[in-house]
Amino acid sequence: MATESSRTQELTSQPAASAASFLQQPQPQLLRRVAVWGLPALLLLLFLLWPYQQWDYDKRESILIGWARWVSKRADWQFCLLVPFLVGWLVWLRRDELRRLPWQGTWLGLPVLVAGLFSYWIGYKATTGYPGFLAVQLVLAGVILLVAGREWMRALFFAWLFLFFTWPMQPLEDSVASPLRPFTASMAASVLSMLGIPALNEGSALQSAADAVRGTRVGDAFSLDVDAKCSGINSLFALMMISALLGYLALRRPRSRLILFLCSVPLAVAGNVVRLLLLVAGTLMFGQEFAVGRHFEDHQEMSFYHTFAGFAVFGVALAGMFALCWLFEGREMKTNLRRHGTPAGSGGSWSTILAPQRTLRHLAAALVLPLATLGICACTDVSFHVAAPGVRLRDETPRVPWLPLSLGDYQGREYDMTPEEKDLLDEGVKLARNVYSSATGRQIMATVILSGFEKRSLHRPEVCLPNQGWTVTDRMQTPLIMEDGRTINMMMMRIFRDVEPKPGLRVRTRAINFYWYIGSDGVTCADHYEHVFLSYYDAVFRNIQHRWAMASIFVPLPDQAVGQEDPVLELSAMEDARAFLSKLAPTFMLTREQWQLSGSNPPASAP
Repeated sequence: MATESSRTQELTSQPAASAASFLQQPQPQLLRRVAVWGLPALLLLLFLLWPYQQWDYDKRESILIGWARWVSKRADWQFCLLVPFLVGWLVWLRRDELRRLPWQGTWLGLPVLVAGLFSYWIGYKATTGYPGFLAVQLVLAGVILLVAGREWMRALFFAWLFLFFTWPMQPLEDSVASPLRPFTASMAASVLSMLGIPALNEGSALQSAADAVRGTRVGDAFSLDVDAKCSGINSLFALMMISALLGYLALRRPRSRLILFLCSVPLAVAGNVVRLLLLVAGTLMFGQEFAVGRHFEDHQEMSFYHTFAGFAVFGVALAGMFALCWLFEGREMKTNLRRHGTPAGSGGSWSTILAPQRTLRHLAAALVLPLATLGICACTDVSFHVAAPGVRLRDETPRVPWLPLSLGDYQGREYDMTPEEKDLLDEGVKLARNVYSSATGRQIMATVILSGFEKRSLHRPEVCLPNQGWTVTDRMQTPLIMEDGRTINMMMMRIFRDVEPKPGLRVRTRAINFYWYIGSDGVTCADHYEHVFLSYYDAVFRNIQHRWAMASIFVPLPDQAVGQEDPVLELSAMEDARAFLSKLAPTFMLTREQWQLSGSNPPASAP
């Protein structure tokens, strides 16, 4: 009996002894298995399985599932779906080098990992994707540095950097791609004029010039628009990705790679200019319907020729990229491409682990910290309700923002949303617009736009106005003192556009545009990016999910000949607009107390 008891005690003590022995002298093979299988499983839990954010105002989805669903619906960003596979291929190309590199983890990866996990929590709490995208990048970098070390990060740096193309940088579309559309139309007009085809551009529109001899008016021969959906400029981001990959594969010098990458922007513009020239040529030879397509009510059906011309963007850009590569390194390109192939005698054993005990500590940190972050996320209050809007809504259905029809000596007239605006704005966006006229002849157009059930569904006027032919000369924040005593900041823009009603006479139409954003809980701001920041900040620290509205006030000035503008007219319009806004704004903007009382109404929710 004593012998059996001692044997049982010996057997039960073996697991504890084994665990203690492993902690004192961990086995490299077991460490490698934990790293190779445990870390990827943990990353899949973080980014593929865990319900992370509400991509609309609906159910939560993980970062990668929501990303894939969002990207797959937008043709301009579908190239992002290929990037993870390209990154895997880039890692596979370095597999033999990675086999030879020892594991020498560094604690420098710890702050990177912590920063990534904090970004993960911020996005989870604010239910927004971009902090999650940043978290993917930082967590990967932190894990590589923490477990494998600097040499591994150096070998994988380009693949890690290339992974940024996975994420749709939609804010850059507004700030980079949109301003290029009017510039592209202007370049195409210049080229056509040099070829003997008189052309004019107005913003993003490209039209044939008037011909007094032939009796044709502006736009009779051709009339095109560098539209946002099919401009080809949005392919800029795909071309940037291609230029980065081509530079990495075909060039050795970092400076040459950087120049090639930067040249992707002018090459995209050049490709789109060629596309416009092809559309003009097709229109002149075969007609508008053949070259562009047919228009059915509010739907544009592109022709086969129109689709074919779109490939010119990639054709011209790719030809330019290969020409630059040849210019930089010439015949060395073939050698550069071969260096990425599998070397002779490849293969071999896995990388060695030089310090198993230190690697165990690093690996434990890489496993425990993400799990702790998920625990914090599970305890975080993420109850989500879109807050009531900060503007008055009409009682009847649909519940659009409310604007008075009469205000002082101004009388208003309602104007509905146009078909073009319905195509441009996201689903669920509500709009109220009145054009007011006074006895003095002053006209003011007031528009209040209420965001829909997709996030970021409000667009900056700086993006829309250039596409309508307007040029923004300057913008500045200015205060508005309302009649009820409230003071808010609003953005004021001075804009103009030139028209040529008859040959030799150019008339400049000037206008002033005021706008500001109205959130929930009495929050207002003048800047677009400030309202984005407030959305995230209040979602994280105040648990308020704003449903934003934007007020836009447009004040046209009398037409004046170019070079003969009267500055007094502009100053008078500014004063009239301020006086009008001080009365109008309190009629549709709720105070914080009024908003809190309106909170008894059912909160906005997805349809």
